[in-house]
Amino acid sequence: ELLVDMETFAKVESSLGMKPGDVRPYQLQLTRVLISIFTLCSVSTGLIYTAEHEVNEKIPDYFTALYFGLTTLTTVGFGDIAP
Repeated sequence: ELLVDMETFAKVESSLGMKPGDVRPYQLQLTRVLISIFTLCSVSTGLIYTAEHEVNEKIPDYFTALYFGLTTLTTVGFGDIAP
């Protein structure tokens, strides 16, 4: 809700003690993109872990699922873990 528009964010900005205009629109857009990417990675890692940890002994924990997801997402796919 905080990153909806500049007017709403200006209220948050002033409540944090920042001067109006310290955060530019492109910085707000970049923040939205980074939060979206982080959310996508977190949700996909959770789904990979949930689907694979019982049937694939090579994915025993969340961080291994994160490694698997990132190597698959970046199309590197080292081949050391397979679904």
